[in-house]
Amino acid sequence: MTDTESLTVVDATRRSLEIEDLGEHVRIAITLSTHLDAAPARVWPMLTENRQLASWYGQVEGDLSEGGRFRTTRGASGRVLEVEAPHKLSLTWEVGDAVDPLLIRLDPEDDGTTLLRLRHTVLMPRERFEEYGPGYAAIGWEIALLALAAATGAWAPSCGPQVPAPTPGWLASADGAAHLHAWSIRWAAQAVAAGVDEQLARRGEDNTIAAHVDARFSGGRGPAAA
Repeated sequence: MTDTESLTVVDATRRSLEIEDLGEHVRIAITLSTHLDAAPARVWPMLTENRQLASWYGQVEGDLSEGGRFRTTRGASGRVLEVEAPHKLSLTWEVGDAVDPLLIRLDPEDDGTTLLRLRHTVLMPRERFEEYGPGYAAIGWEIALLALAAATGAWAPSCGPQVPAPTPGWLASADGAAHLHAWSIRWAAQAVAAGVDEQLARRGEDNTIAAHVDARFSGGRGPAAA
């Protein structure tokens, strides 16, 4: 598996992957975790208030209280299943006919920071998984976490003050392309660790990189919806 020069903000997130073979479909559970230099009570409104979500993620319409329904301008919608402020948010993440579970936890650390863990379980047609691998579902969340960190300054202690905001212009730049490349490589490595053939994982890595860099990744559970 090839790799690129280590990028600080890429390494600010840890990743894990579980894969279940269901024949014509593959169920994957992607988990991203990162430390944020803010208490859960400060991070919570950024995830649950429409106005604050708009400041870093984009417009989210609807009711974000328990039992409410919401819709994002990126094509996803869902229902809020469970809220335990300021620590747990359980949702459905719906794109097209897919209804997938999404769980976000904010756990306090002894030093006043927050461990954020995001777990998204996705049921993918086998053909799509073999073409793109876990990057199909994961990289949109990588971009979202980078946007949250840039908006809050919550990665400043580990990454410095210049955390880039992943605007469309930045994602289209050489720096953005390098980050997309690094994220794709890391998720391909997770696929190999989970038992995927290395050649198949590298195919997914290459296709995911090309799809994101060329801005052709739309309408699915990748960046257009995450």
